[in-house]
Amino acid sequence: MNKPVKIAYIIDVLDTAQAGTENQLIKMLNGLGARGFEVSLICLRNHPWLTANAPSLHCRVSVFEIHRFKSPATYLNILKLAAFLRAQKPDVVHTFFPVANVVGVAAAWMAGIRNIVSSRRDYGEWMVGRYLPATRFANRFATKIVANSHPVKNLTVSAEKVAEDKVKVIYNGIDLSVFADLVPDQGLRRRLGIPDGNKVVTKVANFRPMKHQHAFIEAAGVILKARQDVDFLLVGADAGGCHLQAELEGLTRSLGIADRVHFTGRQTKVIPYLSITDIGVNCSEGEGLSNAIMEYMAAGVPCVVSRSGGNPDLVRDGETGRLFELDNHEQLAGIILEMLDDPAAREKFIANAQSMVREEMSIDGMLSRYDKFYRQLALPGLGGKTGSESDVRQH
Repeated sequence: MNKPVKIAYIIDVLDTAQAGTENQLIKMLNGLGARGFEVSLICLRNHPWLTANAPSLHCRVSVFEIHRFKSPATYLNILKLAAFLRAQKPDVVHTFFPVANVVGVAAAWMAGIRNIVSSRRDYGEWMVGRYLPATRFANRFATKIVANSHPVKNLTVSAEKVAEDKVKVIYNGIDLSVFADLVPDQGLRRRLGIPDGNKVVTKVANFRPMKHQHAFIEAAGVILKARQDVDFLLVGADAGGCHLQAELEGLTRSLGIADRVHFTGRQTKVIPYLSITDIGVNCSEGEGLSNAIMEYMAAGVPCVVSRSGGNPDLVRDGETGRLFELDNHEQLAGIILEMLDDPAAREKFIANAQSMVREEMSIDGMLSRYDKFYRQLALPGLGGKTGSESDVRQH
C-alpha cells in the first residue's frame, strides 16, 4: 500500500480564516487531508484565533515563536524547528508569508528536506528592507516557488532573479456551491436604505492603503453628478493597524455624497451584499489574485478592476470584465456609467467570468493541481503515517 505524501505547511501567523492567503491555506489543509495527504501546520507565531480554531483544521498544529529577531530565543527556536522537521521527515515543506519564506525554507534545508516550496501571493508588498535580499538568498534552497497569478510569477522572476521554470502558477480556489441560486436580499437593501430601483456598486475590501478605497469614493462622486439612481457599498473595516475609515468617511462628506456611500463594516458573509450588487469594483494596487474579484465573478457580478498586480489574470478587459488604470477615478467612473447603461455587456461579462471560474478556479480544480504538483515532487520517496491531531503544540 502506498504511504501518504506528508506535507508540512509553514506560515508566519494564522490569525483569521477570512484573509486571502489564510483562507486558501485552510482550504488546502482540509481539502488535501481529505484526499489522503498527511498534512501538518507550523506557525511562527501563536495567536488566540489559532488556539481557538486549531481543532477545525483537522491536522497537527505546532508553533515555534520565530519573529523577534533581536531575541536570542528566536535563533534557538529556528534550530528547534529544523530538528522538528528532521524528526518528522515531511516529503514537502511549503512556506507562506515573508518570514516563513526565509526562515522556514532555511530550516527545512537544515533539516535535509528534499522538496522545499515557497509561495508568492501578492505583488511584492513585502519587498521592503532586508526581506528581498534575504528571500533571494533563501531561494537557492527552494525547489520550487508557487505564485497565484502570472503577473506575480513575472514579478518573482524579475525582482528575485530566479529562473522562470522554478516558478509555477497555481490559481486560488473558490467554493462555487455557495453562490448557487443566489437571490437578491431585498431585506438587506431596505436595511441599508437603498431606494427601490437604484443600482448598487460595491467594493469588498478591508481598509488598507494598498486597497485604494479613495479612488472608489472619488469615482462615486463623478457618477452621482451624472445620475442619481446609484448607491455605493464599501464592505470592510480598518485592518492591519490602519485607521482609514474616518478619513474615507470625511472624503464622502467633502464630496457631498455621504448619504449615498454605505460603510457596512467587516462582514464574515459577503454573499448577501453581492446578491444586491450590480457592479463589483476592485481598486487595489498589487493584489496577487483577489479573492474578492473571484467572488464577484462566481456570484454573477460584472467587474471593473484596476490594471494592477494579478487583476488582469482574472479580468480580461472586454471579455470577463473591464480594467481601468490604477487611481484613475475618472476612467473608473466612465466605465461604470457605460456598464450601467449596457445590460448586454454586463450579461456577457457575467457569462464569461462564471465560465472561467468554473473551469480554472474551483476549489476542486485548485486541490487537484496541488495534488498533482506535490505527488510529482514526492514521487521518488513517499513516506510517513497518517494522523489527525489538531492540538496546538507550543515550542
